[in-house]
Amino acid sequence: MNAKLQQIAEHHAAAQKALQAGQLRAAHQHCLAILRMDTSFADAWFLCGIIAAHNGQVAKAIEILEKSVELAPQNPEYRTELGKQRLVLEQPERALQEADRALALNPGALPVLNTLGTLFSHTGEHGKALRCFDKAEYILQKRPQQARGMPRAWQAAFYFNQAVSLQFAGRLDAAENAYEKAIQLQPQMFKAHSALSTLRRQTPENNHLERLNALRSEVADARDQLHLGHAIAKELEDLGQYREAFASLEWAKQAQAATAGYSVEAEARHFAAIMQRFNRESIRASRTGCDNPEPIFIVGMPRTGTTLVEQILSGHSQVFAAGELQNFPLQVRRATGAGHGELFDIESLGRSLDINLPALGAAYIDSTRPRTGHTPRFIDKLPLNFLLLGLIHMVLPNAKLVCLRRDPMDTCLSNFRQLFAIDFKPYHYNYNLLDCGRYFMLFDRLMQHWAEVMPGAVHEVSYEALVADPQQVTRELLHYCDLPWEEQCLDVHRRTASVATPSAVQVKQQIYRTSIGRWRQYGDAMQPLYELLRSAGYYQ
Repeated sequence: MNAKLQQIAEHHAAAQKALQAGQLRAAHQHCLAILRMDTSFADAWFLCGIIAAHNGQVAKAIEILEKSVELAPQNPEYRTELGKQRLVLEQPERALQEADRALALNPGALPVLNTLGTLFSHTGEHGKALRCFDKAEYILQKRPQQARGMPRAWQAAFYFNQAVSLQFAGRLDAAENAYEKAIQLQPQMFKAHSALSTLRRQTPENNHLERLNALRSEVADARDQLHLGHAIAKELEDLGQYREAFASLEWAKQAQAATAGYSVEAEARHFAAIMQRFNRESIRASRTGCDNPEPIFIVGMPRTGTTLVEQILSGHSQVFAAGELQNFPLQVRRATGAGHGELFDIESLGRSLDINLPALGAAYIDSTRPRTGHTPRFIDKLPLNFLLLGLIHMVLPNAKLVCLRRDPMDTCLSNFRQLFAIDFKPYHYNYNLLDCGRYFMLFDRLMQHWAEVMPGAVHEVSYEALVADPQQVTRELLHYCDLPWEEQCLDVHRRTASVATPSAVQVKQQIYRTSIGRWRQYGDAMQPLYELLRSAGYYQ
């Protein structure tokens, strides 16, 4: 080896070691030294991209990673990392393209398979995610020399990621086994405990309460407390101990509520601004839009039956369920130049009235490809798109808009009981039961507003009516969607497709009525919420 190659090898080894130790500046200096000697050394570009991503310079990281891919297009690790950073930059369609290219290169390294599986999972491709996770698990079990090189914390995170995809795919026994492996490797992985508790109904003979209660002293921060408290509450509820379950929910959310700093007054201003901007005049003034008839938007408060309706419609031969897409609000942000930020930012929504609406609609449709387009209709089931219904109707006038409605008390309790994505600000109202009630009232008023300013545009489905008479309500729904009747729409419990939602476990069952009136089981704990809603006219 000549002197130059020797120097490059030494700098490369030093850069990798420094990066592993978290010494980003030193790692960067070694990479620059390599590139001064050889600008075609792909791994130096790759490591620089990793460093930029660690420093929060995502756009710069993508630019650098593209250079590494250009130099070494057959390296699946480079394409996987590029896809990961594109996802961070809210480019899911381009992230999926890179993930597909990486998978086609048949990766075999454990870290790459784990990252790639997670990338597929976040883009809704759970079948491909499981291909990656299953391959990695085989390597862990059959090639112990490779497994020994992976830290316990990494292995625990891997089994958690695998379990999430297994849960979405409806393979609940396998998911339970994977969560248990994660917990065995890392007993304080509280998010694994909370996920595990939801997989089945716990019984007096078979539950995790002793283990969960023993972990109370191990809680280190608000997130730990949130996950642990939710897990305990779920298992107590399964055992019929509703008073104790409610107390655990309140304990779970205390610290995180303080961290989130949710303001119902700010929320109310947000809703008011939407109604002011998207009024009767502005909607009537819109004469153009993208005429594509494919999308069916299913919206509503979370935990009100949106996933059940998605599963009913996706049973139709002409419909594909694309999942909870963030594509529409992301396209709004891009079209208005808002860049990276809050998904439902009111400023970008206001500016959306001044942009090219047909172009926005076309950009949205294009962003869903290639997952969509192979059936006449596809479902976009992001519940909070109810905030955007006015704009969606203007941009895609031929799209179908379906909103779920459920009893106010059951709606609020179901939201309070749910452990949503912790960092997703629009769900921070659910840290307090009364805030759930106040949010419901804002939602209800906004839906009344949409009915007033664009009458007939939104088809509302009552959850209670749906579970009482599934066939009649489904017939009405299909008629609204201009779809012929197909009997298999009602066979939701026989579906094998993945369900990327907190309701993934429930929708694998037959349509059931047991969740109607659930709030009454919690007794006096629900009285303050009832009084709040009664004073607003929801109950007599």
